[in-house]
Amino acid sequence: MGKVKIMCVCGTGIATSTVVHNGVANMCKRNNIEYEIIQCKSLEVKSKLNTFSPDLIVSTTTISTATTIPIISGIAFLSGVGLEKVEEQIIVALKQKLGVV
Repeated sequence: MGKVKIMCVCGTGIATSTVVHNGVANMCKRNNIEYEIIQCKSLEVKSKLNTFSPDLIVSTTTISTATTIPIISGIAFLSGVGLEKVEEQIIVALKQKLGVV
């Protein structure tokens, strides 16, 4: 199995993206998915798409940059509401990217 690249995004690239980063990292570890994660603020997404080339974006804010990369809301990592469903969406997206589904 290969490694996936995940971009965690919030308004400042510091607070909520850190919570999402930690949650996604733990979820990947539990599911034996090799990963690389970066955090950034929403204004940096466009430039990071070219340099990091993520397979998935998990964001706590609206992303105005047009992209074909799947974007999943990470709000559930902050509130706990619907977290299992969001984690399932992320796992499915990552496994599809890896060709494991």
